[in-house]
This record gives sequence, C-alpha cells and structure tokens, in this order.
Amino acid sequence: MVGGIFDRYWGAKIAVRFAVIVAIIPAILALENLRRLLAEVEKSSDAMALLVRFSIAQVPEHLNAAVPVALMLASAMAVRQMILRGEWQIAAAAGMSRLRIMAVPLAFAVLVAGAQFAIGFALRPAGERALDGIYHELQAGEHGLPLPVGQPIELDASTTIFIGGTGRGGERHLEDVVVRRGEDSFSAPRADIGFSPGGGVRLRLRHGVGVIGAGAGQVRAVRFDRMDFSGQPPATGMADNDAMHRFDLLSGPGLLEKARNGTPAERQYALTALVMRVDSVLFCLLIPWFAVPLGKPPRRKESAVGILVSIVLVVLHLKLAAWIEANFAAHILLAEALSLGLWVAAAAGLIHLEQTRGEGIVDALIERAAAPLRRLRCARWGRRATSPVVVAEVVPFSVNARRSAARSSFAPDLELAASDTPAPRVAAR
Repeated sequence: MVGGIFDRYWGAKIAVRFAVIVAIIPAILALENLRRLLAEVEKSSDAMALLVRFSIAQVPEHLNAAVPVALMLASAMAVRQMILRGEWQIAAAAGMSRLRIMAVPLAFAVLVAGAQFAIGFALRPAGERALDGIYHELQAGEHGLPLPVGQPIELDASTTIFIGGTGRGGERHLEDVVVRRGEDSFSAPRADIGFSPGGGVRLRLRHGVGVIGAGAGQVRAVRFDRMDFSGQPPATGMADNDAMHRFDLLSGPGLLEKARNGTPAERQYALTALVMRVDSVLFCLLIPWFAVPLGKPPRRKESAVGILVSIVLVVLHLKLAAWIEANFAAHILLAEALSLGLWVAAAAGLIHLEQTRGEGIVDALIERAAAPLRRLRCARWGRRATSPVVVAEVVPFSVNARRSAARSSFAPDLELAASDTPAPRVAAR
C-alpha cells in the first residue's frame, strides 16, 4: 500500500537530502556572484541594502537551476544508501516489484516538478522584474552617483566630461567638472546632475569658465552662470534589454497572451520562453529514471561513479536547453521534441542496461574504460622501480645486509662461553 512505513521511510530519506542540497546550491551561487554585486553597488549611498535586495531577487533564478540537481542527487544518494544497507534487497525479497519500489521517488519527482513549474512561471519572472527595477534605480541616480569619478565619461560622440568628486549638497551635486566638446572646453567648480529612466544624463554647470575657438587659430575665454549638457553615457550594471530578456520578465499568463495576440516576432519569443520553462518541468519527471540506476553501486562494491555521472547529466541538460533556446528559436517545438525524445531514449537505454547487465553497470563500464589507463600507470611505476638508479641504490644495501648477517652468525655469545655447555659448531657456507 502506498503511504506505508517503507514509503514514508524512503520519502524522508529523499526529502532530507533534497532540502539540504537545494539550500546549499543557491548559497554557493550567491557567494559566486557576491564580488560582482559588490562592484555594482560600491558607489551607492546604501550599498548594504542594495546588496540584500540583489541577493533576494536572484534567489528564484538560483532555485530554478538548483532544483533538478538537488532532485537527482537526493534520489541517487538515497538509492545508494538503501542498496549498501540491504534495504532495497529486503523490499525486493518481500515481493515488491521494481515499479512499486520506485513509486516514492516518482511521487517525489511529481511534487518537485510542480515546485519547478511555480518557480519558472511565477517566482523567477518576479525576481527578474525586481532585478530590472534595482538596475533602473541605479541608472536614475536614486542610490548615489552611477558615474565613475576621475575618469573620462563620454556623453556623446563629441562630448567628454570629467568629474572630480561629489559635492556636499548630496548625490546630485558634483565638484570640479570639466566638459570637452570638440575643440572647446568648459569647467565649473560645481554642477547639478539629473538622470532619466533610460540612463540619460542632464548636466548643468554653474558659475564656470570656458575656452572656445574664435577662428584662425584663436581662442577666447568666456564666463557663464549656467550651461547645460545632455547625453547617455555607458552605465555599469545596466539591465539587459534584448528581446528575449523582455520575455523572461513575463509570467505564465503574460507569455500566453503574447503567444496568442502578439506580433510574429513576439509570438516566436513567447513560445520559446514557454517551451523552455516546460522543458525544465518535464526533465524533473525523468530524473528518477536516471537516478535509480545511477545510484546503485556494483555488487560487493561501494563505487560512487554513478553519482558523478548523474551530476554531469543535469549540467548537460541545462547546457543543451540553453543551446536550443539560442539557436533553434524558429523551430523550437521540433527541437524540443527531439531533445525530449533523446532524454527519454537515454533513460530507457540505461534501465535496459541495468536489467540485462546487472546493477552498477555504469560504474562497471567506466572502470572497464579506465582499466588501460591503470595498467599504463602500473607499467610506468614498474619501469621506474627497475631503473638502473634504483638498482644501484638497492644492491649495495642488500649485499651489506648479507655480510652483516654473516658476521653476526659467527660472533661469540658471551653467556654461552661462560656456561659449561659446549658451543655448537656453525658450518661455514
């Protein structure tokens, strides 16, 4: 009966491992991105608050990548432990069929696929929108000056500005500003700056001087109370505005709306995003069919090569999905059908190999493939042990050892010489 002691016991094993792994992977990814995020917020007025917002907004994306890995590892490791403890064999001896024993990982995979569906169609788009909102706030100057101080900044093709620092009036006021436009230069001890939502800059110099060309190689100096410049410099940390990224911001209903009523290009992008999100859900349903055979070690061995192969399979699926999305958007349904058929065939072939060749067949095949390398390594070590240098070092030691043993055999025993018993004679060899 499904839901009995055996099912709860095995389900708990998988659930605990899944929870631990799905918590560790996003933490590792967050640490990996920490340095880049610090570089993006280091010039803001509230760097720590922005760093926390960035980290929280990236959690759905990290979870989306971590869930398949955690499900594969949790299932494979639970199977391996049950095999090594003999629990799988006990269940089989009690009359449980293979499919009945796999009911627990299959049911758990259905739950995880539902969670992956919620992450892909709701949580991850919300996180992408939150990230875009933070980047637009940075570009609009709401968290300090998003322009490099002391470095040339191009406002347009002919205008370059230099900023000496931030004034005391706040983040929107600058000090020691120099603007060069063509052959003319303008400088002011103070300037006001404003930002448009699209990343544009509006600069107003106050009470400055300028040197402008007067023709025939002559220049003249001018004073001004106010002079305005505008442009759009390249900003750091800008949000990605390509076509596919805009559809990453849409949740499930938004994608369906674009797929039905959008322009031809919008329908193609929306369909690609929908198919890729469904692909990650369907792959979660396939994972138990890989995890169970790969988690079983060979008989009378404790090899864990299959666990490593399971990780490689998940990474391979992620890379293949990204490649299909980037190169086959025009034929996304056909490409996805071929990809899904390939994974189903791989799972079926792996199960067939296990049933015909025995448990741990992947570990055995990899060990067989690595056997020539081991023999080559042993041969190299054997040649090194019998090299002339080693013989020259070993032979004198062995000869001296023999001579010492011979001398010790003829050495007189003091106690024996003092006793009344005659000493035995040792034949010389």
